[in-house]
Amino acid sequence: MSHDPRCPSCGHLNDPETAACSQCNFPLREVPGLGAVEPAGAGPAPGEAPAPVRDPAIRPFRPIRPRPPRPPHETQQAQLWLWLGGIAGLIAVAMLLATAYQGFRKNNRVAPVEGAKEAQQQAAEAARAAIARDSTNVNAHVALANVLYDTANWADAVVEYEIAARLDSTRVETFVDEGVCWFNLSHPDEAAALFKKALTLDPHQSVALFNLGIVSEHENRFEEALKYYHQAMQGPVPDTMQKPLMEAMQRVMQKLGRRAPAIPGVAGSSGSPPN
Repeated sequence: MSHDPRCPSCGHLNDPETAACSQCNFPLREVPGLGAVEPAGAGPAPGEAPAPVRDPAIRPFRPIRPRPPRPPHETQQAQLWLWLGGIAGLIAVAMLLATAYQGFRKNNRVAPVEGAKEAQQQAAEAARAAIARDSTNVNAHVALANVLYDTANWADAVVEYEIAARLDSTRVETFVDEGVCWFNLSHPDEAAALFKKALTLDPHQSVALFNLGIVSEHENRFEEALKYYHQAMQGPVPDTMQKPLMEAMQRVMQKLGRRAPAIPGVAGSSGSPPN
């Protein structure tokens, strides 16, 4: 026996074989054990007992459909792009690291000291390495300055001596050596100021006195130069400075028209050095 495909609840016309209304899910067939299903809201006829309460019909479960898989060629293309993107990223990182390393080497490369011998270059590299570890290392700055001094790199030596003097203002030799650099750079006034600064720390510093004599002689102040040479003779004179000091005194006295003192160990020299 066929049943009316029209839903008694909402009036929707359904397929004759449909068990429940596709619009409101009202059952259109008898549910086993329950008998015929009355439309919602229908009550018992007058004089009849009310129909028993029935369990509601369960709406058919509709599982979520999985996303259809990509065609094989699209999957391979996506994997290919992913692989190429990874390679490009690695190349970019490698290039960035290489550039950074080259910059580091350029900034930290030990420049050769002009005119330095192998031992001097090694000493300069060791001093620069020590400074790189500790920029306040006074001994390292002085060691580097001395290499630059010995190789006649006067301007570079001045920088290192100046740093050392700022870090430690008690080093007399630092002021003396920096003054020599300034003199060789044709700045005698700066040189004289540094020699005098050294003498404030050690009034008997013979090298500073000798160098002041050189500056005065260079500017044709011969009496002043001779005074400094005499003062240098009163203190401890390094062995390497004794002969240059005597030669300087002899030279200045000759320029003053006086009898030049004898220089010990030099043939043809007469007289005796002044006291």
